[in-house]
Amino acid sequence: MNVKSTHHQDSKLLIICLLISSAIFLNYFFWAINALSFFKYVNFSILIFLISYFLVSREFKKYNFIKLFFLSLLILCLGSALTDWDARSVWLFHAKRIYIDNDLYGGFDNYMPELMNAYPLIAPSLSATLAKLIGHWNEIFPKSTNILLVLPAVLTQCFFLKDSKFKLMWLMFILLFSGRILINGRTDGLVAIYFVSCCLVIFKLFIGKNLNFLSIKNKKINRSIILVLGILFGIILTLLKNEGFVIMFIIFISTIFFKLLTKRNFSFEDLFFWIFIFLPIIIWKFMATTGGVYPRIIGFGIEAVYSESLTQRIIIRLTDLDNYKLILDYLILNEKFIISLIIFGFAFLKNFKKNEMIFKFVIFNSIIYYFLLYFIYLSTPHDISWHLNSSAHRVLISIVLLLTYFSILSFQGKKN
Repeated sequence: MNVKSTHHQDSKLLIICLLISSAIFLNYFFWAINALSFFKYVNFSILIFLISYFLVSREFKKYNFIKLFFLSLLILCLGSALTDWDARSVWLFHAKRIYIDNDLYGGFDNYMPELMNAYPLIAPSLSATLAKLIGHWNEIFPKSTNILLVLPAVLTQCFFLKDSKFKLMWLMFILLFSGRILINGRTDGLVAIYFVSCCLVIFKLFIGKNLNFLSIKNKKINRSIILVLGILFGIILTLLKNEGFVIMFIIFISTIFFKLLTKRNFSFEDLFFWIFIFLPIIIWKFMATTGGVYPRIIGFGIEAVYSESLTQRIIIRLTDLDNYKLILDYLILNEKFIISLIIFGFAFLKNFKKNEMIFKFVIFNSIIYYFLLYFIYLSTPHDISWHLNSSAHRVLISIVLLLTYFSILSFQGKKN
């Protein structure tokens, strides 16, 4: 295959990622504005067509291993029972409410507030549309739409890994670190995958030096494709979960910091980019809070341990030596986190000079997110042992995948 043909396929791959991401967002948008079911069904059909085109087209035969990866996750998702409490009682419960009530905002009646009614619902809305098309609901097939959400983000990540062996390595690490949480109906794996993609695209847009990697010669069109893709990825990340909104805000802060550090100019493009990303989640949060629905940190049968103020809770936790051991066990001695640190440390030592800025960008985002986890667990109004045991292994995946992906990316040769 000649170089020109390869570049054409890569460009087409990125455009398909953009179209799939657009269809995912439009599905949420149609639910948000209470559009006619016809528009939702047509949009979902287009989404399935785009994914099917990627899977069957001979133009993308060099990406067959990604097709196998996607189909394997889809089969595993359809073949696994829904057992996780969060997956069934939060995400699939909200999807079922949307399906039955035919309303994205049904949870604003605050029925069973422990089921996180304030969570944004882009993933459940996609599950509800699939169930509407099929005309039936059960506890297995609706969660398969999470795998559809994975595809554009993973394809974009592989697009920037030009060497096939690096793509295979990255897919292997996704399965190793987060395979189960991608198929069990939760959204933590999706948050981690989109964290990586948003950091990648936003770095390329605003901090990196060269966007001229598509076969399209016009640099403005080149940049526009990446710009729109970055907006869509950012919107999806913020609407996946409350953590997604926090992560996107971290990326926003780090982008401003590095633009100042590298003396890059700020423009209206920057302003519109971030406004478009944050507008949907701000609208959702405004509607939720005006409806009396607020974020909660709670679990089934768990009552608050400390009723003191936020500052008092943190001081109490900091003066208890047992909490340091708990944090050590869950936030430091996590085997996946340690493996990713080793991989990142090796890549850092080998490739820091030629990838200095991207290493700094990744480290900056990782450290802020990591210390934010400490703040959350030290300030939780619930038992810290329960809270760490129930969620630490899931929220750490975001840092694990971020460090691993950019470690692999740093080994790409100058030819790429």
